Amino acid sequence: MKYCRQEIYYPLLVVFTISLMLWQQFGMNMSLNYPIDQHFNATALNDDINGGASVGTLKVNDANVTLHCKTVNTHTFPFCSMLIPLKAKLKQYADLSKFDTLTIDLTTVDLRRDTVLIYLLNNEQDLPNGNGRISHTRANIQAINPTIGRAQYQLALNQFYVPSWWVFAKPYGIDTGARLDNVEYLQIATGDNRSLKDLEITLHAFSFSGKWINARDLYFLLLSLWIASIVVHAIFLTGKMRNKYIISKNQTEELNKINSFLSIERDKYKTMAKHDPLTKLLNRAGLSSTLSTLMSEFSHSSKAASLIMFDIDHFKQINDQHGHDVGDQVLVSISQQVAEVIRDQDVFARWGGEEFVIVCPNTQLKGACVLAENIRSLIANSPLIEQQQVTSSFGVAQLNSANIDTWFKRADEALYKAKMNGRNKIEFS
Repeated sequence: MKYCRQEIYYPLLVVFTISLMLWQQFGMNMSLNYPIDQHFNATALNDDINGGASVGTLKVNDANVTLHCKTVNTHTFPFCSMLIPLKAKLKQYADLSKFDTLTIDLTTVDLRRDTVLIYLLNNEQDLPNGNGRISHTRANIQAINPTIGRAQYQLALNQFYVPSWWVFAKPYGIDTGARLDNVEYLQIATGDNRSLKDLEITLHAFSFSGKWINARDLYFLLLSLWIASIVVHAIFLTGKMRNKYIISKNQTEELNKINSFLSIERDKYKTMAKHDPLTKLLNRAGLSSTLSTLMSEFSHSSKAASLIMFDIDHFKQINDQHGHDVGDQVLVSISQQVAEVIRDQDVFARWGGEEFVIVCPNTQLKGACVLAENIRSLIANSPLIEQQQVTSSFGVAQLNSANIDTWFKRADEALYKAKMNGRNKIEFS
């Protein structure tokens, strides 16, 4: 990927990504319509399948189909319904898994309040055998709380669920999740009110709508495209970095960045003290050569390294309550204890005030977190001040780019998060 091509490729990729997202949001629509006319195929299905005596009849007109229902109380739940086949093609039922909305236009006429139950009956021939024309189907249900008169209702397909009576009627252990990949019937039934009913429900129209590609799949494809582009770009850059001239130039630039970051002027670098006079630990200047080496090794071979940054919780209160001499002794004691438990390869420094850093070469994030936890526990369980616990908060970050500023910033942000989450904790970035 040449530089000029990169300049063109990524802007085009941004435009392509935004265009697809906008198209998915405002277009990319698909629908499945079932026109109602005098040849519309619908049948009545009432509680007589369960031994009931309710009477439901259908009347099909040019533009609608009307269910007239008169319920009768018996030993079973009284209901009437219209059953509408949803064959998309010959011997093939409707796959609604790619759709997201059912729009249904109904007129209800009844003086008492009741729901209208909408079922999508999924054909599943592997279900246990039963009696009746819909015994081989999985019931997926959603209820409408209708207004009197004509209204249009939009039902989200992902809110259909399998009712408890269907689960109870099937053997223990059967899958009870909603499925809409082979829908045989749309069923519109009277609702949950058990009082006697004499009502009409008129269906004027219904349709299913959705997107050619749902948002989740589209975002996954776009993310994969971006990741693939970045990986190819990274491989290209890795090859370029093998050039000796570029390596030498990058090393010089990284050293300049480190010197700037540590606020050290190059002409005074050799004369500056590299150790903290109180704790005898390295100071910021003392870390310069270690950081320079790590940046060079990472540029050459992506060698692992991790940074632990920690400070003493409520250190100002310690100084205020016990005096600065006690505060200084706490700093010295912690420095000595930590120096005894870190590994030979680790570099320990006082970063300033009550803040310390440990640079861990050849160390992954997990190993650095284990070391940080050991130090946190050591400090928390040490009697540094009589009748008062001293704790510390930690931020850990693994080196993931040849940029010293970013590395320290990530560790500092993790340390800040540990303090916000209650102190005496370890967070990583």
